[in-house]
Formats: sequence, structure tokens, C-alpha cells
Amino acid sequence: MDNDLRNISIDGAPKIGEGAHGEVYRIDGDTIVKVYRPSVSRDAIRREKKLAKWAFVKRLPTAISFDIVRVGDRYGVVYELLNARSASDYVRESEENLEDFIQKSVELMNRIHSIEVTPGELPDMKKQSLEWTEKCRHYMPSDICDRIRDLTEEIPDSHTLLHADFHLKNIMVSGSSLMLIDMDTLCVGDPIFELATICNSYREFPSIAPEAAMFLGLDVETAYKIWDRTLEVYMGDADSRAIQDTANKARVLGCVRIIDYMERHKDSPEREQCINTCVRDISDILS
Repeated sequence: MDNDLRNISIDGAPKIGEGAHGEVYRIDGDTIVKVYRPSVSRDAIRREKKLAKWAFVKRLPTAISFDIVRVGDRYGVVYELLNARSASDYVRESEENLEDFIQKSVELMNRIHSIEVTPGELPDMKKQSLEWTEKCRHYMPSDICDRIRDLTEEIPDSHTLLHADFHLKNIMVSGSSLMLIDMDTLCVGDPIFELATICNSYREFPSIAPEAAMFLGLDVETAYKIWDRTLEVYMGDADSRAIQDTANKARVLGCVRIIDYMERHKDSPEREQCINTCVRDISDILS
């Protein structure tokens, strides 16, 4: 029943963000609303709201969630977020802002990765990745899949918190700080799985279609730069060989996740192109 929900209007409200599951609008100087796409169920929204509260209790910089609302024929969640603006708009303003965003996003990522989660409290990304690897056998030689499985099994088991969809569409700029606004992908695992999702956002998807970078509010060159610099800053004093090895591993794991996604979305017009490109890239790296 929806008669227990209050209705709000976003007429005239500026859109300050957009992700895979919905758009974010500023209602006033202190408040935003995340409006979900019609395909997102109320149960899924409740789960994300619960995870957002969990993350706030863990002292992650995230908006304070209030109530679930109706926005026309869609659902939304209202959050308190002071002076919120789109990270995409921020990085486009200058090279200095781009570098500032990269530095602060790595600080935020390190803050996320400093949190250890009680076993069983959140999904395990390593376990999921091994399951996704089996789906790759439909599309590539079995010996390549065996190598992906071996690579994944060698990654240490970990209960480190991961965001698992860490890109600037899921980050807002509030004052001089970065704030996370999307928590439905929270899980645990080694940070290499976090880097894999970042590689997908800024490297793999833009290499498949420039529209993926445009969705982030970037051109392809800038998206690539964010990936390269993020990895450099995250790895600190590591030498170039170690950075390249990590980049290759992240790209393989990221491609496995894309193949799984496309396997579950058989009606996607980009499905064949995405799978073929990921199969090629995995084979090139592992060969």
C-alpha cells in the first residue's frame, strides 16, 4: 500500500545527479531526493535506505536518510545533504578540481576500506566473482576461465567493506567534502574488487562505447585519466610494474562482472558488443 507515503513534487527542482537506478534532485539548500526508476521495487528501496543508515552508523560520509516518498508514479528517498552538487559538474570545471576529486575519492575509498565487517553481514565479492566466472564458460575457452578462477581464488579472503560501485555518479560534493549517495552495492572483499568496479566505470565501459563516459558527464580521455590517476594515487609508492599488474587484474575481474551483468540482461542492445569486448580483453591480458 502506498497511501502511507507522502507525495512530493520535483517540478522545477534541479537535477544534480543520475545513476543506474534513478536521479537525484535538490529540493532545497538542505535536502535532496533520490527518485528511483519505475523498475526499482519498494523492497529494494527499503534495503538501500537500511544500508545507508548502516553506513552512517559506521561513520562513512553519507547523507542522512529520512523517509520514502512518492514522486508522481515513482518512489524516492529524501536525504539531508547540505549544499550538494554533482561531482560530474565539479570535475568539469577545471583540471585542479579533477585532481582534487581524485585525491579526495582515494581518501574516501581508504576510509571505506578501513572498516571490517562482521562475517555474513554483507555479501562476499570473492564468492560472487567465482560464481560469475562460471558464466564466462559460455563465451570463452575453458582454460581461460580456469585461469580467471585461479586468479580469483588466489585473492585473500577478506571482510573489508567495499562500496562496489565507486564512481562519481554515486558521489556528491557537499562543501569541500565528498559524500556517498548510493549504498545498495555494499559488500565485503579484498580492495582489488573495488578497483575492478572503478576500472569498469572509467576504463572498460568507455572503451566499449563513448556513451558510457558521457553518462558520467565526461569525455573518454578524462574517464581514462581518472582511472589511471586513481590507481596511481591509491597504490602510492608502488613501482610501475606493480601498478600495471594490479590494473590488469582489476580489468579481468571487472570484465567478469560485466559478462555476468550482460548475461542477466539479455535484452540489452549493447549485450553482444560488451561481452565480445570483455572476452577479447580478458584473453589479451591472460595471454
